[in-house]
Amino acid sequence: MSETRTDMDALPAALDGLSRIEVSDCEVFDAAVAASGATGWTYYFPYLHFFSQLSGGERVLFERTANAVLVYRLVRKRDRLTLSLLVPPFPFDHDALDIAGARMAEVNRDGRQRISRVPEELAWAVARAGFELRFNDDEYIYDAAQVREMEGRGYASLRRKIGRFDRDAMDIRPYGAAERAGCEALLEDWRQTLTERGIRIGPYKTYAQRCLANDGAFHSSRLRGEVIEIDGAIAAFTFGGPIDAESASLFITVSDHRQPGLAYLQRHRFMAHDPGPRLFNDFVDSGRAGLAQMKRTFRPVRMHTLLSARRS
Repeated sequence: MSETRTDMDALPAALDGLSRIEVSDCEVFDAAVAASGATGWTYYFPYLHFFSQLSGGERVLFERTANAVLVYRLVRKRDRLTLSLLVPPFPFDHDALDIAGARMAEVNRDGRQRISRVPEELAWAVARAGFELRFNDDEYIYDAAQVREMEGRGYASLRRKIGRFDRDAMDIRPYGAAERAGCEALLEDWRQTLTERGIRIGPYKTYAQRCLANDGAFHSSRLRGEVIEIDGAIAAFTFGGPIDAESASLFITVSDHRQPGLAYLQRHRFMAHDPGPRLFNDFVDSGRAGLAQMKRTFRPVRMHTLLSARRS
């Protein structure tokens, strides 16, 4: 843990052997996710990498056991450290869970062991390991082909929303270095607008900045960016990519709130320009009614339940 000691002093020995997630770890994570049968927005590798590279009081760290990958969430508040698993071991393995449990019990003052996000398909295995489960949130899962086609009465609202825009006044293109300054300006305006509304975005802005500054660390097949320019100004940008063989992440979606309906258009066009995935995961709505309404307009084919888990 020497690389983390530089900005989190006096870390306990229980964290020895944990490391940040580097781009070079991608194949290890791909194999573990493929073998796990679990799915979810949290498993998107660029998200895990960017989360692991945060500075300050929160980040993720990982270790690889004989049978699984363990991803931990480390948080420092004042002089107190807490360690939890971000997701269950993947592939799920009881021995790996015991290893993680021992680390958490040693670091946490209350001795409790927690898992932040348990996908519904792993809930039974986690419960059998002695964890108490509670509902956390639901992820929105879209059928990519249905969204691209927008056929039928169910998609009438979406067709109306995106039909308001004059395609002749728009330029939708892949993100490149030339768009960075315009996207960064839009990101700051977007942040200020949400802050004025009392909406906290946490590290989301940092993830967006890391995407904009990618500099080739991730190939476009892993982290794809797209911008929408309206009347000569960048009005939206989107980033995402594959989670596993079947699903992809809508990772970052930032749009000009002065352009009503643009959040609908950017999602539709991003999915329309990627014929590969069968499903897209648009994460949760964070209890925001307007965001929930927008996401429901895409007619999710499934709400993927996430739970939190705790064991004393």
